Amino acid sequence: MPDNEMKGITVKVDAQLHAQVKEYIETHGMTMGEFVSKALDSELHPPQMRGGVNMANRTIAFQVPEDMFDRIKDYLNRHHMTQRQFMLGLIEAELDRDMQQTNEVAQRHEEAEDIEEELDEDADLDEEEEMDMSM
Repeated sequence: MPDNEMKGITVKVDAQLHAQVKEYIETHGMTMGEFVSKALDSELHPPQMRGGVNMANRTIAFQVPEDMFDRIKDYLNRHHMTQRQFMLGLIEAELDRDMQQTNEVAQRHEEAEDIEEELDEDADLDEEEEMDMSM
């Protein structure tokens, strides 16, 4: 069977469990297919564990005002994105921006130290020249 061929799975679950799954996938911006695929893959291929904690993926959850939530949902629909894709993109962009800014600050600091060293060397040479001239 080719790697990209998709096959269906149909299951019946307790109504309460179904409601929990539906709430979960809506909260996490997933489809039912994505959720079931992830659950099956996780069961068949458990992620690396460290001290009983799943180290492959970690969860970040937070609440936003309802008007912002509605704006986010509208954005996601317009751009055909999941909440997960959206939030990971924002987080990645901010981490990249911060790393670039940190590197730029470190580079300016190194350049300032280099200039300071050059000035100190020039001052030392000037003192030596003054001593030579006074002799």
